[in-house]
Amino acid sequence: MKQLTLQLPGAQEIPNLPVPTPKGFTQQDVFTNLGGFLSSILNVIFYIALFLAFFWLVWGAWAYLFSGGEKENLAKARARIQYAIIGLIVTLLAFVIAKFAGEILPPMQGGTPF
Repeated sequence: MKQLTLQLPGAQEIPNLPVPTPKGFTQQDVFTNLGGFLSSILNVIFYIALFLAFFWLVWGAWAYLFSGGEKENLAKARARIQYAIIGLIVTLLAFVIAKFAGEILPPMQGGTPF
């Protein structure tokens, strides 16, 4: 395997050095390390949940605008908007709490958790 190098005129070759990643993980460790894998999956789940809650909010607003003044349709649209806002808040709080817990709880360095 050939390593790429940078050569400046009149200077020596400068080999590319590996870029350090946070907490010593490499890209391969994401799939071999259970913690890295779960963290990646949870990030995707949070983004999907935020998208769905935002979609539900837009759907509720659309239904509210085109309810035609009917009380039953207005009530359904208001409920949909309320549930969407609650979903956004819960999802954002869960994301913030998970990130905060990840920052204050250091990863274990070997051994068992017992």
